[in-house]
Amino acid sequence: MATLNELNLCSVCNKTQATSICAACKKYFCRKDFKEHVQQLSIKFDNEIVRSHDELLEQIQKLEKSNYLSLDLFDQIEQWKKATVKKVEKAAEKAHHELIELIDKQRLIMTKQLEPITREIRYLRKEANFAEDDINRLKQKINEIQQKVKQFIEKDTNKTIIIDNNQIDWNHLIYIRETQSKYASTATTVNISDSRRRSSSRIRVIQITWEYPYLSA
Repeated sequence: MATLNELNLCSVCNKTQATSICAACKKYFCRKDFKEHVQQLSIKFDNEIVRSHDELLEQIQKLEKSNYLSLDLFDQIEQWKKATVKKVEKAAEKAHHELIELIDKQRLIMTKQLEPITREIRYLRKEANFAEDDINRLKQKINEIQQKVKQFIEKDTNKTIIIDNNQIDWNHLIYIRETQSKYASTATTVNISDSRRRSSSRIRVIQITWEYPYLSA
C-alpha cells in the first residue's frame, strides 16, 4: 500500500479525501475504507490461499498413507497377482500330469522291452539248455534296459526327460512408471498405454504396465 497526499476522493465512499492507494488494484481509499480493504484482503487470503493449501496438504498426506487415490492402483496390482498365480498354478498342474504320463509311458516301454527277455530266461532255466553265449547276450540286453531305468532313478533329465522352462523376466512382468500429464485430474489414472511425451509444465502421473506370463493352457 502507498500513501497518497493528493486531493482524491475515496473510491468506496466518494466523500472523504483519499489518504492511501492500493498498489495492486490502484484504487484510492480513505483511512476508514482502507482499513476495511486490508481486512477484506486478509479474509480473502485465508479463504482462497490458506484453505486451499491445507486441503492440498491433506490430500498429499492421504497419498502417503496409500489409502486414498492410490487405493485403486493397489487393487489392480492385487487382481493381476491373483490372475497370474492362477495361471502359474494351472500351468504347473498341467506339467505335473504331463510328467506322470511321460514316466508311465517310459515305464511301459521298458516293461515291454523286458518281457521277451523274461520269457526267454524262464524258458532256458526250465529246459536247462543255455550256453555261455546265451548268458552274455541276455546280460547285455538286461544292462541296456537297466541303464534306461537308472536314468530315471538318478534324475538324469538331460537324457530322459527335458523340462522346457522358458525364462520369464519377472522384473518387467509388471512395473510402475511415472509419466507426464497436463491435467491434475488424471494424476491417478492407470494408463496401460505407452505415453512418453514430456513437458516442463506437466505433472507426474502414476502408470501401471503389466503383462501375463505366456503359459500354455
